[in-house]
Amino acid sequence: MLRQNSRLVVGSRYESKEERQPENRQRVSVVMDEFAPFGYQNFSQILNTARGTNTAFLFSMQSVPQLLKVGKGFKEDVTSAPNSKFMLRNQEEETARYFIQASAEHQVKRRTQSLVRHQLFGWERFEKGLSASEREEREYRAQDERIKNLPLGQMQILMTDNTKGTLYQHLHVRPPQDITLPGFKWELLPRLRHSLANEQRGANLRFKTPEVAESSPWGRKIGRR
Repeated sequence: MLRQNSRLVVGSRYESKEERQPENRQRVSVVMDEFAPFGYQNFSQILNTARGTNTAFLFSMQSVPQLLKVGKGFKEDVTSAPNSKFMLRNQEEETARYFIQASAEHQVKRRTQSLVRHQLFGWERFEKGLSASEREEREYRAQDERIKNLPLGQMQILMTDNTKGTLYQHLHVRPPQDITLPGFKWELLPRLRHSLANEQRGANLRFKTPEVAESSPWGRKIGRR
């Protein structure tokens, strides 16, 4: 019933001439948590139609392979449709690879430095040499180790921008302010008495003898300051 209602709403908004007018187009948000069990073959067509009706779909799932229950083509259509992608900690290999490849590659510089090997009586050590080389390589913006080791309350985002293209960001979610520990009071540590930041010591730019200060043009300038 939910799938049929969402399809009817998008279809009615798409067929209505009044709804398609720019001044009458109001945004409608459809949030679908644990989307995989609700997926069906024609849902990808609804996503393409919804763009023209100003209808936004936000759906979440545990892993990308869950969409294979409907079909491989369905998985490709659904994963390529969203403009914004959010990734929480996920150690499923295909899901992590999907987000990494969607982040796109960028150009980075790699530096290689030579090492000098010293060996004496079986004791070996290495020191940095005098030569180094630098080369340009390409790598994905999202890293595998970051996605699989995200702490609680952090996520990685691929968000589209009309002027900058696809933005890759790391987001820290703020905890709600109403979360407190019962019976616990925060105690702020007192400020240190002797702090280097509070000391204001400048250079003494005065001459010891007033005769030298009067005879030197630099001394007269310093004295006036």
